[in-house]
Amino acid sequence: MQKPNWENKTIWTGDNLHIMRGMNSESVDLIYLDPPFNTNANYAAPIGSKAAGAEFKDTWNLTDIDIAWLDLIEAKHPQLNRVIQAAMTDSDKSYLIYMAVRLLEMKRLLKPDGGGHLPTL
Repeated sequence: MQKPNWENKTIWTGDNLHIMRGMNSESVDLIYLDPPFNTNANYAAPIGSKAAGAEFKDTWNLTDIDIAWLDLIEAKHPQLNRVIQAAMTDSDKSYLIYMAVRLLEMKRLLKPDGGGHLPTL
């Protein structure tokens, strides 16, 4: 298990994939995930709100996906690749690829007892 190369309570902004790839393996106790939901909608904060101007799209297509991500999944995770290829639409495939690459990074970052310090509910 490696010592973290980041400070506790650090807040990062931007694409979490790039941030996670710079973090040491098995250095995180717990990961909270609030993923996009592939709603096929675009969202913008209302004019006049504190978040005015903030917007994001929750619509996916294969042009949003880095082909290297699919290559990684095909080469190292054939079962996962079969699930992705079975998706009904290109939008679903691109969303699954986007999420799979990030979930694989989260698995790498999580300590072997990740979350093991939490009480059982």
